[in-house]
Amino acid sequence: MSKNQERTAKEKGIIYALLLITIIAVCVTVWAIFFREKETVLAPDYAPQEEEENSEAIPDDDTEKMEQPEGGGSVSLSYSKEVTVDLGDRTAKLYFANPGKSNQDIVLQLVIREEVIVQSGTIKPGKQVMNLNLLDHKEKMLEPGVYEGKFAVLYYHPETREKAVVNTEIPVTITVSE
Repeated sequence: MSKNQERTAKEKGIIYALLLITIIAVCVTVWAIFFREKETVLAPDYAPQEEEENSEAIPDDDTEKMEQPEGGGSVSLSYSKEVTVDLGDRTAKLYFANPGKSNQDIVLQLVIREEVIVQSGTIKPGKQVMNLNLLDHKEKMLEPGVYEGKFAVLYYHPETREKAVVNTEIPVTITVSE
């Protein structure tokens, strides 16, 4: 075999190896985009039976209930747009209140890039939360830093526990630390 034929054989081998690597990379990309299961948390159709364990009475909340139109509901919300997530103890520190004048129960979700990382139990009128636990394994998807996220507020009828048609999304800034 001459030197030219030997060089051509090596070049062909390199081309075949690069082609194989390219095909593998394309296959992995297609799998990651279209076939990998995303972990999503679905909003319950009925409010959880358990009241949020971290909820507490709102101090000095003696307001009267708002009028409730038939088949509808009324809410009043108080919240802070700043949230701190501690990866070490897997908690989100926030302020969110469902004042006593509301006539709907709520479930609060904290969402980053369409991924629910926190979901509360039922927060009844007259209750507030300041700490919520991260959902299982969500701390693994976060790095320390600042994220733009949102509160997703889900409303439930207090007697039938049925989910309301309307939800609220509130933009928040989330600071993640270790």
